[in-house]
Amino acid sequence: MSKRSSESDAEYKARKKAKKANKKKLKKETKKKRKSKSSDGSDNITTETEKETSSSSNNEEVASWESFADAPFAEPIQKALKEAGYTKPSPIQSRAWPVAISGKDLIAVAKTGSGKTLGFLLPVLHRISSPIDGASKGGHTIGVVAPLCIILSPTRELAIQIHGESVKFASCLNNIRCGCIYGGTNVQSQCKQLKASNAQIVIATPGRLCDLLERDVLSLSRSSICILDEADRMLDMGFEKQITSIMKVLPTDRQTLFFTATWPKAVRKMAAKYLREKDTIEVFIGGAGDGELAANKAVTQSFIESQDDEKDKKLYNILCEMDPASSVVIFANTKRRVDYVAKAFWDEGFATVAVHGDKPQHERGSSLKKFINKEVNILVATDVAARGLDIKGVTHVINFDMARDVESYVHRIGRTGRAGELGQSITFWNPDYDKDCSPALVVIAKNAGQEVPPFLKKYEKVKTSKQWKVATAETVSAELLK
Repeated sequence: MSKRSSESDAEYKARKKAKKANKKKLKKETKKKRKSKSSDGSDNITTETEKETSSSSNNEEVASWESFADAPFAEPIQKALKEAGYTKPSPIQSRAWPVAISGKDLIAVAKTGSGKTLGFLLPVLHRISSPIDGASKGGHTIGVVAPLCIILSPTRELAIQIHGESVKFASCLNNIRCGCIYGGTNVQSQCKQLKASNAQIVIATPGRLCDLLERDVLSLSRSSICILDEADRMLDMGFEKQITSIMKVLPTDRQTLFFTATWPKAVRKMAAKYLREKDTIEVFIGGAGDGELAANKAVTQSFIESQDDEKDKKLYNILCEMDPASSVVIFANTKRRVDYVAKAFWDEGFATVAVHGDKPQHERGSSLKKFINKEVNILVATDVAARGLDIKGVTHVINFDMARDVESYVHRIGRTGRAGELGQSITFWNPDYDKDCSPALVVIAKNAGQEVPPFLKKYEKVKTSKQWKVATAETVSAELLK
């Protein structure tokens, strides 16, 4: 007999009422607790206004290392951090490091640019360099690369960036080798490089990793640490099938570190599938787990009404009025459009480079390097540059074309206003086909304390598409915080 059938209607109603009251009370207490905790200072990575919360699936208290001295990293690593200009751990680092070093699984939800890369990289280097975790393990074919740690990245640009950081800090320890594999380049060449390095840490895009696993070039039998960086982006890009294949060949007793910028249902489902339920710590930084949009007030958002045939002239005027030292990322929606804008403004005397998916990897890498090194000050790109990449000193983001959805808009303008700096985003809004995104843009702008122009506010109540639902704008996690 069910519980419902064995009780009277009055008892049933009383039980439901009590359950609802307890749920409401718990929600209120959790919200109050999150509001009471705030970041206690500023540093090279994080703003003073960031809020941090943490929880674990087994109610375990999460440690926090507030200084580099608290962490057990080797002296060369400590020295490298100081030389890089870091004064203290960012909130995500202070919470993630103790968990990662302890061997527990981790769910870390924090915005892009919050220091997640070092949040997982330094603990991995520490563990691999230790006599116990770094000891050689058998169980793989001789001649096959068998790393101790695999790091998954959604894009080759992000993979290359992570690899650069891993090499920089691994070089401090002398005995740790790092490799990087990604699509869009010759697979045979990458196989040779990987075998030559015999890497202990491999950073990979899911597709190319599956390719090398099928070719028996690489084995994950010794990969006792698996890291998924930008996990939400990997789902957005349709890598779920590849991730499933990879997880099947990893050791069952592995440690999994799950880093993501947003926390939607699909990401929660994936985390639950691959992490150990009773041995997983959850860390949410900046209200990222609250389901609330926390907009970065360091980014000034402005909107310009413009037909397509007016955009070139308006963009020209904007660029002419900027300080020559400005560093600008211009986003367009198609590869052809990116090439057109880059060439048109190069012809007008502006220093531009273009990045999109059809360009060979060496060209993309060269263009990004020129922009990062300030050899050129304008990068024109598709959304391939909207996420993951940490390009310091970007002063302006210009949406030449409206983003395709809420998340893309948030990630685009998040390329500026990073590391405590101020930034400005300028978005061209075309009344012919951008009306359906207006309600979401109004919500995002208002939540960030930005002024909403009349032409945008006028369409605040129009019917939106699935990609631009107001609910999505209200619940997307804290991507604008940096």
